[in-house]
Amino acid sequence: MLTGTLSDRQPAELHLFRNYEAPESVREPRFNQNINLKPPTQPSDQLVWRAARSSGAAPTYFRPNGRFLDGGLLANNPTLDAMTEIHEYNQDLIRKGQGNKVKKLSIVVSLGTGRSPQVPVTCVDVFRPSNPWELAKTVFGAKELGKMVVDCCTDPDGRAVDRARAWCEMVGIQYFRLNPQLGTDIMLDEVSDTVLVNALWETEVYIYEHREQFQKLIQLLLSP
Repeated sequence: MLTGTLSDRQPAELHLFRNYEAPESVREPRFNQNINLKPPTQPSDQLVWRAARSSGAAPTYFRPNGRFLDGGLLANNPTLDAMTEIHEYNQDLIRKGQGNKVKKLSIVVSLGTGRSPQVPVTCVDVFRPSNPWELAKTVFGAKELGKMVVDCCTDPDGRAVDRARAWCEMVGIQYFRLNPQLGTDIMLDEVSDTVLVNALWETEVYIYEHREQFQKLIQLLLSP
């Protein structure tokens, strides 16, 4: 299962690329059916490389794949989306009288790509300027505010992790979030060997410091 963003509609919609038939939904759809919108490709007709290309089509880094953009725009941490899919799939099996095929979730392993460091922001004030100095201040504030909005929309940590952990604990599912703290903010198009090697070193340190958690996770994964 991979996530993608259907960008041929407004509001945009989260799409799940599946290698199985989607569970039938019993809930009322969010929007009335629009005959001008092309339906998504069926799983049996979907190519793996197209799903992967669509799921990673991050704006400004990669061009859209047809009508699909990066799934991280709507689900940068898709833990709850995956849990919802599993629940709806199991419920669909029960409605069809196939309860013996239900597989209950017992463990969730969430892998991050590294937590960016928190840095101070000096100005996010955006207003109508009355002189050149205020114009420069407004431009700078708009830039910082825009970056903050993007970071908030695509943050895979913070409350997204707290919500996933809380839901797992409420239903008795063991939850593991593995995500090293980075010393610097690394861009997606970073090519510096020094920066990338330092990130790998920080990951090694993280694994060593959390070795007991990793050992427990491995034991759970290997247990029958």
